[in-house]
Formats: sequence, structure tokens, C-alpha cells
Amino acid sequence: MSIFRQYSSYYDLLYADKDYGAESAYVARALRSAAAATRTVLELGSGSGRHGRALAELGFEVHGVERSAEMAALAMCVRSVNGGSFTCGLGDLRSFRAGRCFDAVISLFHVISYQAGDADLAAAFQTAADHLPTGGLFLFDVWHGSAVLAQRPAVRTKDVADERRRVRRTATPTLDIGSGTVRVAYQMECTDLATGEPVRFAEEHLMRYLFPAEIDSLCQNAGFDIVRTEEFLTRAAPSPTTWSVAYLARKSGEPR
Repeated sequence: MSIFRQYSSYYDLLYADKDYGAESAYVARALRSAAAATRTVLELGSGSGRHGRALAELGFEVHGVERSAEMAALAMCVRSVNGGSFTCGLGDLRSFRAGRCFDAVISLFHVISYQAGDADLAAAFQTAADHLPTGGLFLFDVWHGSAVLAQRPAVRTKDVADERRRVRRTATPTLDIGSGTVRVAYQMECTDLATGEPVRFAEEHLMRYLFPAEIDSLCQNAGFDIVRTEEFLTRAAPSPTTWSVAYLARKSGEPR
């Protein structure tokens, strides 16, 4: 099953309450505090492009890579604002190569956790390393293993609507401790408000939760040193109540 195929049509509506501006300001602050001259950014897993466009508003030159053709179609554009820009192309972050380096690589909204296998994770980190010079930055966030095991994923329902559609999304998770994954089964019930026509479909998203020791190993193997670890957005110290943890890593040279 191709994830985000039908889901993409409702993605921005489902996350209309997500503060992309604040999250992008957090990313900009993190990157510039570690390397003030950071300007060019490769975004692995750019989704519908909302982080990339917000970062362009803050003066960055962002190129996004997105595996889902449907999501990439939403983001496929070139924007130039406030001296920044955003472009997006179709590609798999495990194998994508731009043929150039960037000041920083970012991967947001748990895109790294979508790399469910060990080989997938290693490939994603290698992609980041291959697009950075020594000293370049890699910022990403993941599902924090301690919080997943302490809180345990639960069934959640979200209802959203705009002037055209009403959507109910039910997320039913299945935890597999042996593989360190959560399989989230999404049931979507959507209604066209003009015609009353219903649309129903299902998708499964497999997510990998990760512990600091695993992140440290992935970073070392790809030639990164971890600069900072904190709760995404709040900058609080990670804890068993912290679901989303951000890591800032710096390319140190050759893998160890």
C-alpha cells in the first residue's frame, strides 16, 4: 500500500492546527545558533512543503525531497521571498543524491521514524552526511522510545472540517516491541459538504521509535557528533513524557 496516496488530499486540513511558523522559527534558531552563516538547506521528506516555505520566509534557500508523488505534487513549486527560496522534487531520501552540498540537512515531523528498518535508517543518515561538508548540520526529530513505552500508543480520533469537506480520522496503533515499531492503521471518513458524497479509505503507516543509544550509533556510523538533544519546540530535556525529541548533529568527518 502506498502511504499518503489518498491521505495527501486531506493532509493540510488534518494539520491546519499545526504551528508551522513556530516550528520553522525553532529550526532557524537551532541552525543559526550552531552556525550563524547557515543558508542552504536540504529537507528530507518535505511533505506538502509548509516547513520549507516557512523557512524560505526566514531567508533560507531550501530544497525539499519527497518520496510520495501525491505529497510532492502539493509542494512542487519555486518560491522566492525575503531573500530565500523553496524548491521541491520527487525522490527517496534513502538514495537521493543532489550532487552538491548544503549548509544543513533537516528532516522534520518524524520523517526519520518512517524509516522503520535498520538499513533504511542507516541509508537516511548517510544521505544527510553525503550532502554536508565537514561542520555541516543535521537536524531531525523522532518518536522517543522512552515515551512510547511509558505512555503506550492509544486509539485516537480527530475531526476537522473546512468550507468544502468534513473529515474524521481514526488512528489505531499496534505496538511491536520486538521490532521497535508502531503500525498505525488510519481509517478515514470524509464527506463532501456540497454533495454529501462520502469517501472512505484506509492507510497503514509503520513508525520506528528510537532511543538515544540508537541515535548515537547511527550518528557515529555516518560521521556525526551530536550537538544537542531536546524536546522538539519546547527545548526541554527529554523525558518519558516527551514523545517528539529533536537532535542536532554536526558532521565531524569520516564515519567511525
